[in-house]
Amino acid sequence: MTAALILIDLIEDLAGPKGRANYCREQIVKRGVVARINTATAYARVRKIPVIWVRTGFADDYHDIPAHSPLFTHLKQIGALRLSNGGCRWLEGLEMKTEDLQFEKKAVCAFAGNNLLVWLQQNRCHHLLLCGVSTSFAIEGTVRQAHDVGFKVTVLQDLCAAQTEEIHQQSLDTLQNLGEIIHSRSWMKD
Repeated sequence: MTAALILIDLIEDLAGPKGRANYCREQIVKRGVVARINTATAYARVRKIPVIWVRTGFADDYHDIPAHSPLFTHLKQIGALRLSNGGCRWLEGLEMKTEDLQFEKKAVCAFAGNNLLVWLQQNRCHHLLLCGVSTSFAIEGTVRQAHDVGFKVTVLQDLCAAQTEEIHQQSLDTLQNLGEIIHSRSWMKD
């Protein structure tokens, strides 16, 4: 079974110090997520596991947001997630490599508005290792979709964050019915 490590929405607007919607920032810092992500991506690369970065981003005029989404309407109102400004830059300190793949998404789930799902299927990646922000939105949405289309799903819980530790844990409690929830150390022992 081929695995892929998918890192979701680790961008300035959603997790950076000056992000317009950085509700997860405190948990990202408190839990040391950036350093842990760098350890996990290095481990994956050594084992030839694809490292895939996925971020939400929209055109300046927001013509590409989901039309009836209260979440994205709010983000539009505060000027967040425009691809042309710094809000969609990856968090400072993340160690990305040229061989890593990058996708942009147009909604909550990592598969929305891109060809990530097709790429995973064509490259026979059957096991998705997910991490990023926020646990209660992008991670939950992606786990649900991945589960429904037949992937084995593992959430690396210490590489995720939400607005609060309580919200993070509630999401993980829900997701344990759809996939495995583990600490990245457990995965890296394999």
